[in-house]
Amino acid sequence: MLRSCLATFASMTLLLTGCAAGEPASDKITLTVAWWGNPDRTKATNAAIDLFRKKHPDIEVKVRPSAFPGYYDKLNTEFASGAAPDVFQDDQVRTYAAKGLLLDLGAYKDILKTDTLGEEFLAQGTVDGKLMDVPAGTSPMALVYQPKLLEGAGMAAPTAETSWQEFAAQATKLAGTLPEGTWALADSSAQHNHLQVFLRQKGKDWFSPDGTALGFTKEDLAEWWTFWADLRTKGVVPPADVTTGSAGGDVSQDPVAARKVAMSVYGTSVSLPREDWRYGPLPGEAAQPGVHLMRSVSWAVNAKSEHPREAVQLVDFLLNDPEAGKALSLSRGVPPNSAIASSLMPGLDPQDKQIAEYVDYLRKPGNGGKAPAPDPAGGKEIRSDLLTRHTQDVWFGKASIEQAAAAFVQEAGKVLGRAS
Repeated sequence: MLRSCLATFASMTLLLTGCAAGEPASDKITLTVAWWGNPDRTKATNAAIDLFRKKHPDIEVKVRPSAFPGYYDKLNTEFASGAAPDVFQDDQVRTYAAKGLLLDLGAYKDILKTDTLGEEFLAQGTVDGKLMDVPAGTSPMALVYQPKLLEGAGMAAPTAETSWQEFAAQATKLAGTLPEGTWALADSSAQHNHLQVFLRQKGKDWFSPDGTALGFTKEDLAEWWTFWADLRTKGVVPPADVTTGSAGGDVSQDPVAARKVAMSVYGTSVSLPREDWRYGPLPGEAAQPGVHLMRSVSWAVNAKSEHPREAVQLVDFLLNDPEAGKALSLSRGVPPNSAIASSLMPGLDPQDKQIAEYVDYLRKPGNGGKAPAPDPAGGKEIRSDLLTRHTQDVWFGKASIEQAAAAFVQEAGKVLGRAS
């Protein structure tokens, strides 16, 4: 009888304590965060999340960094199986919002503070009036150049008042002073963000405001390609076989990273060689700015997160906590929080300080354009895949500029029709 009572007591004790062979029960909330990026970005993000853990010991954060290739394939599979992360890095806001996969961050104003971000950043994550993600950094387009090469040719750097025609003439003159294997200018004809600046200077954009159609014509695209084709013929920009390595986004193959050009249109969150480069405004910006404070990537929250408030709390921390801002620094471009961006300035090295100063220049009225609406579903396919393929058809003589432009517009229309 005594043995039976003791056994019963032991069983009740195990049920009440939840221990025995397993680990002790935990009251911690667990969040999972996913992002892509290079090792420097991962190191910085881990440091910021460590700070969050220390300030919120009741919340455990599991991290899932990765390289960009395959990131979205894995994320889509996780969403389909119900295993998607609570917080994830995103640059396809409208695509995921259309599927109902994103939490409306605007419903958490008591947690997520956006007053220091600026409307131009919030607009890029707003879909149908709802704030569906928030930019984690900014990477506006700029002109980068090597001052020594320009000075050697007796030339000053282009300015916002320089027209594209004057820019082409300047690059042509510069080309004659450079050593063999070096070109005056990188070829931007396949770069969708560079094309966007050109379109916005004309009062147009990649897509219509409602995202149901292209925002430009085949003639606009032909004009863009013709500009670069003329420079390619003159040897001002590299031949196609030199440029093609970076056309699909391989930064390591970019002529700028390889120091094969004296000037280029370039994104400010993309690593440059750390010496001899300067940032400045693009040609044609004075009349109607085409450059805007473009997000690099954003933070989004899974609509089905079991802990939405804590997930939003983590996003707010990454955006607005001064210590987190210092840890993250420019790992995703200049922070969209203007106060944090200013606080970082004294500690930046000369190269990064240039980037921060350029972003600060764009924040001032009249120096940057209004942010566009988020790209529609299918936008990434059109911008990257279609533009690269049809541009390369022009490069390698598979189609004339007019044929390629007409084919691009037709295919883009089909993609948008399929996505709507």
